[in-house]
Amino acid sequence: MNAVGLLLIAMRLLAPQASAAVRLQAFVDALNTGKKDAVKSYLMRAFKPELATDDFAGRIVQLARIGIPVHLGKVLTDQATIAIAEIRASNGDPYEIKMTFEVGEPYRATSVLIGGPGSQSKPPKQVDHWKDLTDLLQQIKEDSGVPALGIAVSANGKIESAVVGKRDVNQLDATMLTDRWLIGSITKSMTATMIARLVDSGVLKWDTTIGQIFPRMPMREEYRDITLLQLLQHRSGVQQDRYVTSAFLNQAAGPVTEFTKMRDHYAQFTLNRPPLFAPGTKMAYSNAGYSIAGHMAEVATGKPYETLMRELVFDPLGMTSARFGVPGSPGNPGARGQLNGHVVANAGPQTRVMDEPQLVGIQAPAGLGMGTTLEDLLKFAQFHLAGLRRTQTLVSAKNFAVLHDPADKSPGAYKYACGWVIEDALTPDTFHGHNGSDGTFYAEIAIWPKRNLAAVSITNIGSKESPSPPLQAILSVYRQIIK
Repeated sequence: MNAVGLLLIAMRLLAPQASAAVRLQAFVDALNTGKKDAVKSYLMRAFKPELATDDFAGRIVQLARIGIPVHLGKVLTDQATIAIAEIRASNGDPYEIKMTFEVGEPYRATSVLIGGPGSQSKPPKQVDHWKDLTDLLQQIKEDSGVPALGIAVSANGKIESAVVGKRDVNQLDATMLTDRWLIGSITKSMTATMIARLVDSGVLKWDTTIGQIFPRMPMREEYRDITLLQLLQHRSGVQQDRYVTSAFLNQAAGPVTEFTKMRDHYAQFTLNRPPLFAPGTKMAYSNAGYSIAGHMAEVATGKPYETLMRELVFDPLGMTSARFGVPGSPGNPGARGQLNGHVVANAGPQTRVMDEPQLVGIQAPAGLGMGTTLEDLLKFAQFHLAGLRRTQTLVSAKNFAVLHDPADKSPGAYKYACGWVIEDALTPDTFHGHNGSDGTFYAEIAIWPKRNLAAVSITNIGSKESPSPPLQAILSVYRQIIK
């Protein structure tokens, strides 16, 4: 849509009789341009003046990463001050959008929020009154309906943890602090930490290229000069594999059973597919990119990725419970006496055990199958909190700084570093965090260096709420701390 079209829609948006569909379509049209100047022009006409900034326009453009063009669907709420509707990204993913407006003339927009299905039409309850962590978790569990929820917190050196709920909705076993939870993509920051230690030792460099590590691997030429750092910052252009089927796994993992060989096959499979964009020019989240980075570490050292993680991250930090694979005894996933994952269904949570050895094999460095107790995950968070406060010694200060230095620092940019998102809009203080999910567990990690606060929280069900139940718990702790 051209600027004239945006102006006409923005003018209709300001009219008191404008329907929710018109108001929301104006935003969607601006978003679909993907251009900061067009979005800012729209903001100047349709939003409160204090929001018509480069920073806010940049943030809206960053929403384009959900997949433009975005299509407006069913309007769920059509009120004078609130409009909520379903939207769908170009890849088919569903979301909800909520816009709020001034009560009187000129009826300008005051905010816009986008989250998963139900996130805006049924927003989570904000919990601000709780007596202890167990009470906090119980309130969130009752509101969200999750089977189990756990949290571990380090506040000014004081450690607390709690869990509530059941290991499986079909069993009576209560979850325990000694249970292992799948942490999903939080593993990315662990993979990057392992690689930082290899950079410290001189085995790798941040600018080591794919071509240098795999000189004889057949691949498209544009991939050969991609650096390790570009892979860790999701700026390589490597395709993301979001929809996994048995046929895809057989093709991606190849006819092998050893995980290192699976990753080698997966790297070659991925690097012979067209890139999403010219490497280094923009950001696109990619599990495959992290799998390639992990395999580069394997080839450079001659050790399996799992061994490198144990030797360079888990053992030094005392994370004795951390290991790869579905929670439970080997060969017995989903058995009684362990945490099981669940998926969201119309009839309520349904047990789903993600026992996919090929998927764990090819994407372990990106976060598939990595599990740990809450308290061991907190040890990792404490290590990074100490590093951000310049008191850790495991990684050199220079290379630790790289882990938390986002590639794009421009106003309104999505600030992604090496497995960490630098979030400066959700709370008054900037925090470093990440979430992770395999669709059956949902985990959050957050660190506020200024507050000397680190927290991790996980539930054993995939989440479409925004914020997720684990992040609700963490933010509640933060709010308590800053009171």
